[in-house]
Amino acid sequence: MHEGISIQGAKTNNLKNISVSIPKGQITVVTGLSGSGKSSLVFDTLAAESQRLLNETYSSYIQQILPHYEEPDVERIQNLPVSIVINQKKVGGNARSTVGTMTDIYTGLRLLFSRLAQPFIGYSMVYSFNNPL
Repeated sequence: MHEGISIQGAKTNNLKNISVSIPKGQITVVTGLSGSGKSSLVFDTLAAESQRLLNETYSSYIQQILPHYEEPDVERIQNLPVSIVINQKKVGGNARSTVGTMTDIYTGLRLLFSRLAQPFIGYSMVYSFNNPL
């Protein structure tokens, strides 16, 4: 088993020097009272740092196009993997909505399958619900 993600001394927004360890390879749920720092920990600390580090690997031209993430106010983050950030919004949709369409991850998954699927069956639109094939 991989080491967990370690956050030490997080002070982003309303976090008051929080240190936590989050296991990898498991679904982890962050719960708490309104204003307790859930979003500050997950989005403004973990996700922001992961995206910031990932964006640094791109060329300066691409970096100018991508969203800019500030370095979080934290003493140390260790074992942080690349993250996929899903917007925090109310669940809605219609009878045809899926977890993929409601979380905006559907387009990325279609692209992933179109690049890695064996045997290759076509480009990302082939994986669309609207494709008649």
